[in-house]
Amino acid sequence: MKNYRCSVCGYIHKGEEAPDVCPNCGALTEKFVEVTESNDGIHINFAQKASYGKEVAVIPFFEDYESLAPFMYNLPAGQEVKLHKHPTTDELFYIIKGKFQFTVGEEKFVASEGDIIQGKMNTAHAFKNISDEAGIFLSVKAPKPVDLVMIEE
Repeated sequence: MKNYRCSVCGYIHKGEEAPDVCPNCGALTEKFVEVTESNDGIHINFAQKASYGKEVAVIPFFEDYESLAPFMYNLPAGQEVKLHKHPTTDELFYIIKGKFQFTVGEEKFVASEGDIIQGKMNTAHAFKNISDEAGIFLSVKAPKPVDLVMIEE
């Protein structure tokens, strides 16, 4: 079995041949390259964690941390994650791409590329992509385990 990486979006395909079309972004087979060595344990190419689907994607990575829980959030235009909280976990958000409407506690504000937002333990928060294209942010939660309590469905 071989690994092939889409050079457009970073999607990794496992198989004897590259797929005809990338299931993540639609790129054709010639955009795939064979990956022979991987240092994903210490370095992840941004495109590997970006998603171009139509649903919210929450992608964990570096899952071997004992106390940190890092995630890449991918939100298509107009998508949102409703009000929720993490009773025993703090969270930091770093906006990589796009513009988001955030609610943290009683505060509402717009955050865009390069902004950092903090969500303190047990504080309700929500976010919505208000860009015209997919938005992406890094979320780092600690300590583990990360419990989720939805306030709005």
